[in-house]
Amino acid sequence: MLSSLRLRVKLLLLALGPILLLAVLLSGVAVIELQDLADQQETQTRAGLIRDRRAELESYVQLARNAIAPIYERSAEGNLQARDQAVALLEGLTYGREGYFWGYDGQSVRVFQGATRERIGENFADFKDPNGVYAIRELVKAGQNGSHYVDYSFAVPGSNALVPKVGYAEYLPKWNLVFGTSLNLDDVERDVGEARAAFQARIDSLTLIMLGSALLLLILVAVLAVLMSNAILRPLLQIKQNLDDMAEGDGDLTHRLPVTSRDELGELSASFNRFVEKIHVLVQQVAGTTAQLTGLVGEVASQAQRSEHAMADQRSETDQVATAINEMSAAAHEVAMSAQRAAEAARETDQEGLAAKQVVDQSIHQIHELVGELRGSGESLEGLQQDVKGIVGVLDVIRAIAEQTNLLALNAAIEAARAGEAGRGFAVVADEVRALASRTQQSTGEIQGMIDRLQNATSNTVSTMLRAGEKGESTRDHANQAGESLDAISALIGTINSMNAQIAAAAEEQTAVAEEINRSVHHIADAVDGVASDAAQGAQTARELNGLAEQLQRLVGQFRI
Repeated sequence: MLSSLRLRVKLLLLALGPILLLAVLLSGVAVIELQDLADQQETQTRAGLIRDRRAELESYVQLARNAIAPIYERSAEGNLQARDQAVALLEGLTYGREGYFWGYDGQSVRVFQGATRERIGENFADFKDPNGVYAIRELVKAGQNGSHYVDYSFAVPGSNALVPKVGYAEYLPKWNLVFGTSLNLDDVERDVGEARAAFQARIDSLTLIMLGSALLLLILVAVLAVLMSNAILRPLLQIKQNLDDMAEGDGDLTHRLPVTSRDELGELSASFNRFVEKIHVLVQQVAGTTAQLTGLVGEVASQAQRSEHAMADQRSETDQVATAINEMSAAAHEVAMSAQRAAEAARETDQEGLAAKQVVDQSIHQIHELVGELRGSGESLEGLQQDVKGIVGVLDVIRAIAEQTNLLALNAAIEAARAGEAGRGFAVVADEVRALASRTQQSTGEIQGMIDRLQNATSNTVSTMLRAGEKGESTRDHANQAGESLDAISALIGTINSMNAQIAAAAEEQTAVAEEINRSVHHIADAVDGVASDAAQGAQTARELNGLAEQLQRLVGQFRI
């Protein structure tokens, strides 16, 4: 923020800021001290007025006591007649505009209240003022213990305002009587307010005087600051004006600043004059050198332009040669790639043929094994047919035995029936044997059915095996023929591979020669490009130097030398 302010403003702030801050601080401290002094004065005034009021009360009560002293001194203790005489005298005593005396006995019972007879004989021990003070009880106590004074308050009739009061009590022990009087202190607060207002007026007057003095001092310092800032800034503004002239192109290097003082500003002006003198000499030398440089740059630019055109023509011809060689190299490379792809296809075909030959050989071997197994299976099935026939014979024997057993069991049952009770157990056994023979015949019949089906299935299987053997032998012959064909194909693929290898080798040799020529041409083209680029850069540099020389001439022409 301060960096954006001008130097004049900074100097004024430097001069006026501390003065203004000091004035504000001193004024604030003075006002605070005066306010504290006013508060102390108010407190002391209030205390003095209250002290005067208390002394006034004490004097009134002492006058009243002196008035009844002859009666009190002649009275015996407890003599109520003498007390009544004294009370009558005190009831008639007054002072000021509304001052009167009151009296209470030791139990806070009202004995008298000035000239009025209101509420005489009532007990006021529980009477409290608006602030909760037992006023009568405290007055009786103060008279008895000799402290005399009691502060309390009462409400103004018809208003909520509280009026502070102070009472003074004197105790007469012979009559057990406390009498005294009270004063309102509202006039004290009024006097205190008037004193505070008068003192505040003096404070305000002093404050205005201090502020006026500070303002006057600030104005004087501001005037001095402006004069000093003008004296300081005038040489600086002259230096700035000369520098602006130089920056805007109207610099007069023959002009010098006047040195009018021997302080830092005078030294600054002298240093600026020395600096301008050196710049003057330097600009003169640059102007002479620039004229020579302009002529040389023109010649260099012309030579560079001619070299640039020659290099451009040579680069065009080299590009055409490189393009032709690239096309030839690409064609040879394409031939080599085609031969290589053909060789790879032949190798893959040969590998596939070898794999097919292995599969065919394996198939032939498996067919031979299958035919042998089929023959073995047929022989096994023929043996199985013979075994089945043997089982059929055995079943016929079992069936005959079962029929014979059934007949024997039937005869045994008949004989047991003839025997009656003696043959009953034998009859039961005969029945079980006959049932067993019947189940045997039944099972034999089921086995016979199964064997018949097995014979039929075996016959069909044998026929199928025979046909499969014949087809396996036919397949074996065809597989042998396929293997021989694959061997012939493999031999032809080998010949193709040899021819492809020769073609690829020739194409690769041609490609290598073309690439070598291409590299050489590219090297030549790169060299030509480098020379052309250097020539173009030299021409561009010459043009830029020519522009810089002209710009330098214009810059030097802006100064008056």
